[in-house]
Amino acid sequence: MESLEGMTPAPETYSPSDVELAIVEVEIPGGGYDVPGDGIPKDVVNVNEVVKFRVKITNNGQLPLDHVTLRIKGLNGAIVAPRGVITEFVSEFVTEELPRIDAHGGSQITAGRFKFKAPASPQGRQNLVSAKLEEWHANLSHIQKDRSAASEDEAPKATFAARVWPEGTGYDPD
Repeated sequence: MESLEGMTPAPETYSPSDVELAIVEVEIPGGGYDVPGDGIPKDVVNVNEVVKFRVKITNNGQLPLDHVTLRIKGLNGAIVAPRGVITEFVSEFVTEELPRIDAHGGSQITAGRFKFKAPASPQGRQNLVSAKLEEWHANLSHIQKDRSAASEDEAPKATFAARVWPEGTGYDPD
């Protein structure tokens, strides 16, 4: 039973250490997508400008993640909106569930584009939006299925041992 009790802390500490989030495909009006290394500064937005983006979730751990949601939050005076044409800007929201994110480097990028609206007054370089893992369910079937076979040395087995005598050397059971 100790083995099962030892599994409880793993999912509780899984997300901070094994999941990476990145804000990607940032679409700044008039500037296209944020392409690293193209020499065009893409980190300047006008006051009240609406910027579209997506979030990439990468799962580097050993457990697939199901029912994943993210909390998207506006920072430093920015406000955010879920994907869709007619959506209201709010201080924060929780996304719809994402499809399963496989273990060992699996990733998903959010469907559609979220939006943030820049603050109403100019300011220096600031974080304007954040994405945080809100909820997820660890799927233990991957570990149970892929790790449930014992190694050759540990596998339960039955054997039979006997001496083998040459024929005609004195032992004849019949």
